[in-house]
Amino acid sequence: MAYRPLLPIQQCVERLELIFPRAAFDTVLSSPGAGAAVAAMLYVDAVVRDDDPMPTDARWARPTTCLWLSEEAYARQDAASRTEYYEAAVGARAKGQVEALHQQWGHPHKPLYGDNTRETLRDETFPAWLDHGALRVRPGVKTTSPAPRWALTASFADLFHPAFQGDALLTAIDGWRDAHMTPGARLKALTAHQRAQTAHEVQLRLPNGVQRALEPGEASVILKGVIEEWAPARLVDPVVLTVSEPGDKVYMADSKTLAQLGLQIDQTTLLPDAVIVDIGQEPPTFWVVEAVATDGPVTEDRKRALLHWATSQRIPEGACEFLSAFGSRNSPPARRRLKDVASGTFAWYADEPTHELAWYEL
Repeated sequence: MAYRPLLPIQQCVERLELIFPRAAFDTVLSSPGAGAAVAAMLYVDAVVRDDDPMPTDARWARPTTCLWLSEEAYARQDAASRTEYYEAAVGARAKGQVEALHQQWGHPHKPLYGDNTRETLRDETFPAWLDHGALRVRPGVKTTSPAPRWALTASFADLFHPAFQGDALLTAIDGWRDAHMTPGARLKALTAHQRAQTAHEVQLRLPNGVQRALEPGEASVILKGVIEEWAPARLVDPVVLTVSEPGDKVYMADSKTLAQLGLQIDQTTLLPDAVIVDIGQEPPTFWVVEAVATDGPVTEDRKRALLHWATSQRIPEGACEFLSAFGSRNSPPARRRLKDVASGTFAWYADEPTHELAWYEL
């Protein structure tokens, strides 16, 4: 049979990170073990068409098919060796058969992973890939069956062809996402990609149409999302009063509105990352925003400090609301600090802009 050409295993991991950026997706989708699983299934040709009818001669794999693969076996990319490995690792379903095959090849069996790691592939990686259209399950095989039941979809396997490089690869990945992922998953991937590409200034469009260049970095990307997406969707008539940036830079966005509200914001005191006022509410509501790129959500202590700041700026305490803005639910700051957000505040994620979390006392 004709086998697909193979990438080095590490490059399989790197492509998984392009398809499922770790800033947006669980790391089990692009871990080194996941990369080894892709490589192993490509190695034995456990690849099936995306839709029915399913061919009767399709090859399927188990988690152990991937875990038992060795660097020595993967280096033998001729059709005969790949067929021998498939028959030993899948057909015989005995690790001893794989070890015997390696002895026949003249070197000891050194599997990439131990058998005790198969649960991660079986219970986390494979089901997640299945949800995104990267895998198919063998029809008629029960979950508890020891029979091989997993295979890559052909369209997903195509993304690992060595001929795909550079812009052609990125275009192919974008096309695959459009065809297989839900709109929410595509947005997560796009947001993570845009964040990774932000090496220069971040262009921000304010609600009044004025454009402003922010310093490059994760915090600026989060603030851009808050101002361009969250504020128009959440507030009646948002006006950005201030935006703080690294290096003690403070942008006074609307001096006319400040004057109309009777505010004189002191730039030398503690400032939140942004202050957005909803002038469509009566009285106007002041949203105090913290962009959590590495740390700094609105905790109880931070809320008290910000309320003290607000009253010192003649902003009524009762007119203040607080928002902790994160890049993603999967980002390290969100996983680490969401538990610390203050009561009576809100949280928002840049890669899920149509949702908001509220934490308040019943």
